[in-house]
Amino acid sequence: MAKKSPITTQRSLSLDLLAMLILPVVSSWYFYGTGALRLVFISVIVCVVCEMLGRKVLKPSSTVTDLSAVTTGIILALMLPANAPLWIPVIGGMFAIIAAKLPFGSVKKLPFSPAAASFAFLTICFPDIIFNYPKISAFSAALSSASSSSLTSLLARNASISISSVKTIDIIIGNFPGPMGAGCIMILAGSAIYMLIRRTKLFITVAGFITGAALAAICFPRTGSILTSLVLELCAGYMIFAALFLVTEPGTQPEKWLSRLLYGFTTGLGCMLMRRFGAFEECSCFAVLIVSAAWPVADKAINKLNIKKGAKKVK
Repeated sequence: MAKKSPITTQRSLSLDLLAMLILPVVSSWYFYGTGALRLVFISVIVCVVCEMLGRKVLKPSSTVTDLSAVTTGIILALMLPANAPLWIPVIGGMFAIIAAKLPFGSVKKLPFSPAAASFAFLTICFPDIIFNYPKISAFSAALSSASSSSLTSLLARNASISISSVKTIDIIIGNFPGPMGAGCIMILAGSAIYMLIRRTKLFITVAGFITGAALAAICFPRTGSILTSLVLELCAGYMIFAALFLVTEPGTQPEKWLSRLLYGFTTGLGCMLMRRFGAFEECSCFAVLIVSAAWPVADKAINKLNIKKGAKKVK
């Protein structure tokens, strides 16, 4: 059986990611209208154009057909507020491809997610825009006292929130201010099931991430009850979205399943730590970048430990 080329392999993964991203795009359009689709379209076009031009300048073989630039553009756009000016996805898309992807060559060599790097850049440069979420008009306001405040903002301010004040159904369907395509937990749960079936090895990382984040939410609650803390911490911001689309960058994935699980677990803990002590209301992208860059060292240590254990068993 002929071995698949790297581009064919990456295209297959990108097609699965696109299948997982379709419904988040639809939900962003449903809640925020055509303006959300406009941001997605511009982000994708900028990423694809930068990829094409960059490959011509650098002279390696073109990777536009692997669709990785398309997925990067969609992922980046869905983390933005729906009222972001159109130049934000332009800057974000350019940074993602030119600064965070092209210098490293193929997707398999990327030390971190280009979308995560780009969103971290936008967060540092334009925090007033990135966290200025519009109200949702599709349903009645979920947060009557602060209808334009995101859940991450309320958690950061240690505001008094409960599951009763923020209706469970609103949390499940994403009916509260936040990133335009990363808040609908019902849809993201469907994407997770799709990944579990189609990309089981990647889902190991996701499971580790959610376990780490959940453990931190339970042990160090910022709200009145443990259950409320668990639900709100996981559903607020782009936490679950990051688990599915930022932490699973192919180039950052360890080979062994245990290392994948620990990598995801550490990143989940890191995201909760950054959310608690970071300068912004949502800092998950920074934790993803830090752990992704540092994990190869930890992965080597884990592999050496496994080899030593195997040698002792042989003796």
